This record gives sequence, structure tokens and C-alpha cells, in this order.
Amino acid sequence: MLLNSYNFIFFFFILFLCYYLLGKTSKLQNLFLLLGSYIFYMTWSGEFLSLLLLSTLGTYFVGNKIKLSVGRRKVYWLRLGVFLILIQLLYFKYFNFFIENFNDFLKAFKFQSQIGLLNIFLPIGISFYSFRMLGYLLDINNNKLKEIPSLLDYSVFIAFFPCIIAGPIDKASPFLNNLKTKRNFSSQQFSDGLKQILWGLFKKLVIAENIATITEPLFGTYQTLNGSALFVGAILYFIQLYSDFSGYSDMAIGISKLLGIKIQTNFNYPLFAQNVADYWRRWHISLTSWLTEYVFTPLSIRFRDYDKYGLIMAIIINFLVVGFWHGAEWHYIMHGLVSGLMFIPLILKGKMNKKIKSSNSILPTISEVKNILVTFVMFSLLMVLFFVKDMNMAIGYYKGIFSSSFFHLPNFKLQKEIGILILFMIIIEWISRDKEYAIKELFNQRSIILRWGFYYILVFLVFLFYIAPKGFIYAQF
Repeated sequence: MLLNSYNFIFFFFILFLCYYLLGKTSKLQNLFLLLGSYIFYMTWSGEFLSLLLLSTLGTYFVGNKIKLSVGRRKVYWLRLGVFLILIQLLYFKYFNFFIENFNDFLKAFKFQSQIGLLNIFLPIGISFYSFRMLGYLLDINNNKLKEIPSLLDYSVFIAFFPCIIAGPIDKASPFLNNLKTKRNFSSQQFSDGLKQILWGLFKKLVIAENIATITEPLFGTYQTLNGSALFVGAILYFIQLYSDFSGYSDMAIGISKLLGIKIQTNFNYPLFAQNVADYWRRWHISLTSWLTEYVFTPLSIRFRDYDKYGLIMAIIINFLVVGFWHGAEWHYIMHGLVSGLMFIPLILKGKMNKKIKSSNSILPTISEVKNILVTFVMFSLLMVLFFVKDMNMAIGYYKGIFSSSFFHLPNFKLQKEIGILILFMIIIEWISRDKEYAIKELFNQRSIILRWGFYYILVFLVFLFYIAPKGFIYAQF
């Protein structure tokens, strides 16, 4: 059941009515949320609901033990909890990857391996809810979570339906604080949530889905295209991925607002990033902040005696985890490795933590244009490693881009309508780049006719360019 489907509208309408009309207390509201979340999950991956339930119960039990233990026993329970979470990730997501590479290693030395691959199906959302569980246990261990929540509240935190498929990956404490008191209906909150959902629908259905009609056949026939066409394809895919993933995040955040629950912002206009560090502060914020706290920071402390070289090691390991989190394929791992290596010039210059000041004017400065274009092109090229099927395709695609045919006109057609829509989205986001989402306060100071006219235009475009919705790209992770 996709967030942008008619089935979801019906499901959410029923849940919304029960939540506010029958949820007389916070406990009843949380119970409706949990039941709704499990029903939602069953429409995606019903056969793995038992795994989600067992993981929730197991980590809740271990969390209690960590809280009540001291010394070595506390360390023991933490390690057990981390092991239980990682072992299921390793089995479902990475087992065949290790076996396949082990077999290839043996073949390189003329040995025949008898280990066969297993027919394993990946439980939907396992990477997202596993990181929620890990963060919860680590926060208890580090005394960042002062009290143990009820099993009901913890279960809602793990299975919350707007986030379980593709995030954001919330921290336990701020999310659980939402659940302590009864949520009351607010028309302002309702309006805010609907606007963010509308912008998310526009990005997903109008921008991402229509770009996909170009990129999917382009990637399927990339050997026949010249370098400039492949370069344009990489740029289009970067915009498609952003529109698809940030569109989902906007919908998830907007739906949560309708329920009176605040979840973490996941994107901060990454298309306008001005260097590598700036980009990763804006892209998939919940994942990068999670890894910064639980992976990069401990590593940087451990390697601090090595000065800048220690920082480089910590960054590269951190981004290898980012790549491996996305999937058990070498092109994802290479994506993470290259992302880490891209930080080296900033680290050596001592500029990694230096935040860039952006101008508040409508038109960007010359310096901003240069920095944004360079960063945009770099990450468009990097995303080649994201959409390819394997490293052979990546090598072939890069060879095609960096060939003499790069200087020829692209030998494929780009519909003008899609180009205009992309430009429209970018302009709206640039104008509102200091806001939580692009249309949050757009035209608030203008007449109600202009404001509502703009919303009707967005709704019209959603229906005009509507294509039967496909799954979200990040749901596969």
C-alpha cells in the first residue's frame, strides 16, 4: 500500500477518524497507531510481520536489561542486543553477498565451492527499523534515554507506518515524547500537514515518475548512447532520486503532522549544496546524523592521535557503512567509498566543519552558482554508482560519459514539458530554501486568491501528469 495510492487514502481516513474520535486517551491513540502500523506493514510484507514483532519484543526486553544492569552485565546485554539486530540484517540482506564473493574468491584460486545461494526475500523496511532499534539500545546504554517507555509506545516507535518503509530514522527520545500525552486536532497543524503532503506528491508523481519514463529506457540502452546523453541521464537520475525520496519524506512528515506527531526532517534542499560536507548535511539527514553519532564520532575519538589522517580514516569507514547500508552490492560499497574520499580535500584544508553562509537574496551570487553547479555535477556523476546493476555497468557507463562523444549533442529526446516542470520545482525550492519545505509559507503574505490558486495548480499538475504510481526507490533498502 503506497502512500500515494487510493488504498492508502481509504486506510488513513479510517485510522484518522478512529484516532481522534475514539482515542480518548494517549494510550488508546497509541494503540490505534500500532494496529494501523501493523495493518499497513502487512500490506507490504505480511509474511515478515512475525519477524518485526519478535525483534520488537526482543530489543525491548534487552533494553530493560541494559537499563537495570551495571558494569560487565550492562556491556553483555548491549552486545547481545546489537548482535540480535545485526544477525538478522546480515542474514536477510547480506548472506548471499558474502557467499557469492566467497565462491568467487575460491574460483580465483581454482577451487570449486559447494556453497549455494539461498532464496532469501528481504523484509521490507528492515534497514530502517533495525537502525531505530540499534539507536534505542545505544541511547539507553549512554543514558540518553532517561526512562524506559511502555511496550506499547516502544512498538509504535519501531513500527510507525509513515516511516517504516523508507524512514526518516528517528531518534527514540524525541519521538517517544510525542506519545506521552493525548494529541488533539489542530486546524493549523492539519493545514501544514496537507501542504507538505501535496508538495511531496508533486515531487513524487509529477517530477520523479515522469523523469523515470526517460531514465529507465536510457539505462537499458546506455551502450547505444553518446557521452552527452549519458551525462544528461546521470543528472536526470539525481533529480529523480531526490524528488522520489524527498517526496516520500515530505509525505511521511505531513501525515505525521496530521496525527500530531513530529518526526525528523530528512532533506534540506541538497540540490543547492555548495560542497561535499554541505551536501551530506542536507541529504538523508536522519541516516547521516545517526551514523555521525554512533559510528563517525566514536571512530574520530579513537583515531584522534592521527590528526587529519585519523579523521580521514573515520570518514571513509563511516561512508563505507553508508554504502553497505544501502545494499549488498559492490557498486553501493563503491558509492560509499567514493563519498568518503571526496571529503579528503576539505579535511586537508581544515574546512570540513565550516558551514557555508548562503545569501538570502532571490538571485544567487556568482560564487554560489559556481559552488552549487560543481557540487551538483559531482553528485550526479556519483549517482551513476547508485542506479547501475553492477560494477561492469558502472565502468561501461563512465567510459561512455568520458569519451569524445561527450562533446556531441545528446542522441535522445528530452520532453520539454518535463524540463519545464523540473525548472519549476527548482525555482520554488530555491525561493523557499530557508523554510522547512518549499510551499510552507509561499504566498502567505499575498492574497488568498493567489495562494489557493497556486495550490490548485499543484493539484491540477498532479492529476494531469499522474502516472500509475510505482514503489519508492528507497523502499528497496
